[in-house]
Amino acid sequence: MASVRLTLALAGLMLLNLPAVAPAQEAGKPKNLVEYRQAVMSSLGGHAGAVSAIVKGQVDVDHLLPHARAIAATAATVDDIWWDNSTYEDYEKTDALPKIWQQPDDFQERIDKFQTAAKDFVDAVETGERGRIIQGFKTLGNSCGGCHDNYRYEE
Repeated sequence: MASVRLTLALAGLMLLNLPAVAPAQEAGKPKNLVEYRQAVMSSLGGHAGAVSAIVKGQVDVDHLLPHARAIAATAATVDDIWWDNSTYEDYEKTDALPKIWQQPDDFQERIDKFQTAAKDFVDAVETGERGRIIQGFKTLGNSCGGCHDNYRYEE
C-alpha cells in the first residue's frame, strides 16, 4: 500500500514538472493557442450543458453549485485567450472571427458582461431560490450569445 502511495506521489510530481520539460517554442504556436482556447470554451459549454440538464429536471443531482463555480472560475480566464497570433489567418481551425481583433473594446465589454453574469449566477445558485437561479442562468446564456452571435463563425 505504501509503495502505491509513493508511486502516485512521484507520478504527481512528474506531472507538475511537465511544463518545464515541454519545449518552450511549442507554447506560442498558433495551433496550440487556438486548441487551448477551444478547450477552455468547450469546458464552459460542458458546464453550461450540465447546468441546463439540472435546471430542466433532466437529471436529479445536487451539482448546480460546483458547475456554477466552475463556469465563474473559467470565465475569469476568457479575456486572456485571444492572442494576436491565434486568428483564422494563423490557424484555420478556429471559429473566432477577425472582428475580435478589429473591435477589441466591444469584444472586451462583452467578455466583462459574461464574467459578471457568471459571478452573479454563482450568487443566484447560492440562494437556492429557483426563480433567481433560472433568471441567472438565462442572463448567463444571453451573455454567451452576446459574443457567439457577433464574434464566432457559425455555419
